[in-house]
Amino acid sequence: MAEFLAELKRRNVFRMAGLYVVGAWLVVQVAETVLPAFDVPGWVLRAIIVLLAIGFIPALVFSWLFELTPDGLKRDTDFEPKRSVKPVTARRMDRLILVGVLVLIALLLVEWFWPSERAAPASARAPVSAMVDASIAVLPFVNMSPDADNEYFADGISEELLNVLVGIEGLRVASRTSTFSFKNSGTPVPEIARLLDVRHVLEGSVRKQGQRVRINAQLIHADSDVQLWAQNYERDLTDIFRVQEDIAQAITTALEDVLGVRRVSVRQPTADLVAYERFLRGRSGFYQRVGLDAAIDDLEFAVERDPGFAEAWAFLGAASYVASTGWPTERDRDYLSAKALLAAERALALEPDLVIALAVNGAALFRDGDPDQMADGLRLLERAADHTAMDTSAGLWLGVSWLDLGFAERALPHLIQAQARDPLVPINNGYLALAHARLGRLHEGKRLSLRAVELGEQAFWACVIALELANDGDRAAASQLLASAQPLVNAADREFLAGMRTALDDPSSQAAFLAAHEAGVQQGRLLSMLAALMFRDREMVFSREGPRVAYEFMTSSAWLPSLVWVREDPQFFQLMQERGIVAFWDVHGFPPGCQAVDDPAGRRLQCSSDVP
Repeated sequence: MAEFLAELKRRNVFRMAGLYVVGAWLVVQVAETVLPAFDVPGWVLRAIIVLLAIGFIPALVFSWLFELTPDGLKRDTDFEPKRSVKPVTARRMDRLILVGVLVLIALLLVEWFWPSERAAPASARAPVSAMVDASIAVLPFVNMSPDADNEYFADGISEELLNVLVGIEGLRVASRTSTFSFKNSGTPVPEIARLLDVRHVLEGSVRKQGQRVRINAQLIHADSDVQLWAQNYERDLTDIFRVQEDIAQAITTALEDVLGVRRVSVRQPTADLVAYERFLRGRSGFYQRVGLDAAIDDLEFAVERDPGFAEAWAFLGAASYVASTGWPTERDRDYLSAKALLAAERALALEPDLVIALAVNGAALFRDGDPDQMADGLRLLERAADHTAMDTSAGLWLGVSWLDLGFAERALPHLIQAQARDPLVPINNGYLALAHARLGRLHEGKRLSLRAVELGEQAFWACVIALELANDGDRAAASQLLASAQPLVNAADREFLAGMRTALDDPSSQAAFLAAHEAGVQQGRLLSMLAALMFRDREMVFSREGPRVAYEFMTSSAWLPSLVWVREDPQFFQLMQERGIVAFWDVHGFPPGCQAVDDPAGRRLQCSSDVP
């Protein structure tokens, strides 16, 4: 064995092994970097790796049998060992190995220290050529049914496919809210793909008549607007879950080059198709935030028909929760709040990792619980936010919860993630703008607030940042921000902004402007609350009339740096005490720079003027 090892060393076999490994690694690194730039399919890189692995043994055999001499390639047995130039070759190979190792170390150091992600403005979108191959957006399917009311069914099929595709490892799926923002927009597919940072788009149509369903689906490559796959399905309604599975499997097969081989299965959430149809309609109402009472009726019907229908329980909790927080409803909000928690708990008992149920359960506990329940609620929201899901509600609610508590630093990463996953949702941009402004980053706050206004065609978020500018003494900048927002909003908000700008430019008109909108605070109109905050009307700010949502948002915005006069008011402390937040602070600590103090007018917060 010793002689054999010595002969391996003499014939430079060990050096060849080292040189081959280093060289192969460098070849793979270069190929991995260069090939995607030319849209080379993923299987080419895999083939290169396999070929290099296969070539390792032949390279060692070659080194054993042959020697490279000044006269060319010679068999080792053709000349005497003392005439061999292997020592010279060995020194050259040592130098090559050393150079390769140094290059390897340099590349590892670059990869280690060079930031993999850079913050970029939301408006700066990566070009399609830089997008990840394994990415897709599912556009809302067109309703082709004779009954226009069946649109909820077409939307539901799109949402179900989204849910299936989200679960495929390696596939990045654009969120539901962002894709549905293009419904009936007529935007070209390549432009949609660019805005959503995806390379593939699934679109189609649904025709439902009685118990028969016809679904047309096609997968489009965004670079070329070329159809990669298309199929028509005409089935009985009882086969709807099989159709969803077939479509998802066809997509993964079409993307096999970048995803690898994937098997898709669709679990049937209920055997009751009547319950399923009512669930689809109720879920659609929840997402649209229109007709929430009707959506709750549909979801209640679904769980009565099938008490084991976990998703129906989860969305019943979600619809009840958002209705209880200020969205239009004819039902008692306290009853809805309790119903939301019970429905979410029932859903989790059936499926412990159902994301929307985790989010609702966490949000409800945080909103109406004692300090321990609030902490449990935050943990449930974190657990839900960690899941890859098409709905960013969990991350948003978690970030907003930390904002309510006065901890903007803790809120920021969750709000950044929600906005990054769902950049076309106004509220995601708006709350992120509020968090940045809370931390003194007004430039970013202004940019994101205008994006929120543009997406939602409502003035609210521009007013949030404008009130910070005005209270900080820069009324001209506040007026300019509102002027930038005016062309982007609806007619009613445009009139409100004009009045607010007049009040900013002419302080003598402020009293009349506030008087005109005083009733708005009592009705829960958030713009009126923002006007009261901007012009420091304490009576309007701390009004207890109207829905809870108005003063709940006031307690969130009160953490803006310039609104120290709000958060140090004893009435603010009392509101936070009623919400259970003071008790949470007593257990888990007060916000940075703030502490509770006794005052002749009542217990209040005392916050340093330079609190971040």
